[in-house]
Amino acid sequence: MILFVVFGVIVIFGVLEILSLKFSEKAVHTHIETDLSLCAPDEEITLKYSITNSSFLPFIYVGISIYFGEGVKVYPPEKDGQKWKLLNDFSGLHVEQRMHLLPHGKRTGRVRFSIKNRGVFTVGQHYVEEGDYLGIKTAVRTEYGASRIICTAKAWEDEPEFRPLGGLLGDVSVMRFIHEDPCLIVGYRDYTGREPMKQISWYQSEKTGRLTVKQQDHTAQADVAVLLNMEGGNRQALEQCLSLTRSVCEKLEAQKIPYIFRSNGDLWDVAEGVGRSHLFPILRSIGLSRLSCYTPFSALADRCIREGNSNRTYIIISDDAPSAAINKIQAYSEHRVISLNVKAGDKA
Repeated sequence: MILFVVFGVIVIFGVLEILSLKFSEKAVHTHIETDLSLCAPDEEITLKYSITNSSFLPFIYVGISIYFGEGVKVYPPEKDGQKWKLLNDFSGLHVEQRMHLLPHGKRTGRVRFSIKNRGVFTVGQHYVEEGDYLGIKTAVRTEYGASRIICTAKAWEDEPEFRPLGGLLGDVSVMRFIHEDPCLIVGYRDYTGREPMKQISWYQSEKTGRLTVKQQDHTAQADVAVLLNMEGGNRQALEQCLSLTRSVCEKLEAQKIPYIFRSNGDLWDVAEGVGRSHLFPILRSIGLSRLSCYTPFSALADRCIREGNSNRTYIIISDDAPSAAINKIQAYSEHRVISLNVKAGDKA
């Protein structure tokens, strides 16, 4: 009788072993996703993963190893029962967890991480290791269900160089970007020769005997163009230009000022607008940029002039934009051109 029992147990375990070897690859499924597709440097991102057993057999041993690669910082697990370990060996930075799976069971986990520098990163490529029922043999397979994350440039942080931008885009002097309303006249002043002819008040000029212009109040409507020059400059200076571009656009967004974006490089153009959906493609293009320049800045200046909107304020971001092209835009525009230059070697 005992021999029959032993023989039966051996047969049962043998059948389970054969079934586990045959169906393990089809029965264990993984899923990985991240909560962000566009991020800023050092912004926290959460990767969620799950491992599911779709069979009626238990799996004594299942391991998962999620690869993160260079330029990524992984944070320690939160105090929520996470069992994974952070390893950094010859294969690179990866998170590893080992577990067992009950029939139709599921295990989940999450990893918090951040990206250090601008660029495109693929995270979530992982390896699944499955053991048979008796733990005699293991098989490893590679899964490519990874997520692509675009990291935009970091914000401009150099306070001394940032101060002029804050002065130009602050709560008070932001009025320089706002259109004057011809219906709201608050006074008169002498003509200096720099005002457009349409601002001259001929009635007041006749009364005072000298040319007089109207001082007008301002509406909340703005017409701003942000121009990024990617011509010339070394890689460090162009990276700083991208950082400054991000900060300028975010400042305009904070002030709810609609603006267009133009570039002579691989950031392309964004039509006039304001809001998260307007800022998103700009930040995305900044993250994807290879710092390529396609046309000289003078061609970008000519294109802006051909658009035929002289009542627009131009903010030019550059390492060293050609002065002739800036002067050409200034001669065309009715508002003062604002040129923001970065200096190679400064920190952004």
